[in-house]
Amino acid sequence: MRLLDVFRRGDSDKAASHSLYDSPAQSSARDHYAAGLELMSQGLYTKAVVELRRALRETPDFAEVYYNLGVAYDHLADLKNSVECYERAIRLDPDFYEAYSNLGMARSKMGGGLEAIKACLQAIRLNPDYIDAYNNLALAYFQRGSYPEAVKACRKALAIDPNYPLAHYSLGLIHIDLGEKEMALEEFSALAALDLEMADRLFSQIPR
Repeated sequence: MRLLDVFRRGDSDKAASHSLYDSPAQSSARDHYAAGLELMSQGLYTKAVVELRRALRETPDFAEVYYNLGVAYDHLADLKNSVECYERAIRLDPDFYEAYSNLGMARSKMGGGLEAIKACLQAIRLNPDYIDAYNNLALAYFQRGSYPEAVKACRKALAIDPNYPLAHYSLGLIHIDLGEKEMALEEFSALAALDLEMADRLFSQIPR
């Protein structure tokens, strides 16, 4: 599904901003965690999983490590483990809105539409300005064939940042699927000024 592919680009590679490993006694776990993040930044997700799991063996109660482990598993297309990691992060930190957002995305990829929607909505309740959550919510609605709700979620993302390329791309794809060529071209025009590569990809899918 085309929209699923582009939303995969919207998952968060950023480490969550939670403080951890303040104790000198936890320096080994901190080193493994830092190594895991560095490997993720290089796209070496299998090796990153090893380092992140080493960090968790020494200090198993840090939500942020589970979150980033979930991101790594997601990039490896291991959605089952990804979901489990996001859920563990949420149990450890119920206000971890990034984990809720990514949980929604992962559940969407697994076809869990309603649960995906609930997770994204919880992320938005915790942080109404978290743009990725609206992006992932649009995916969840799209997976259920709820086009009006998907469009609404994209437009909420654009209300936060009118120059958010992914929302323009997603809206374009939705309009293509709905047979709304002119509206898809409008999104192409907006996107061309923001991300030419993404705009070209969208244009290639608009019926001639």
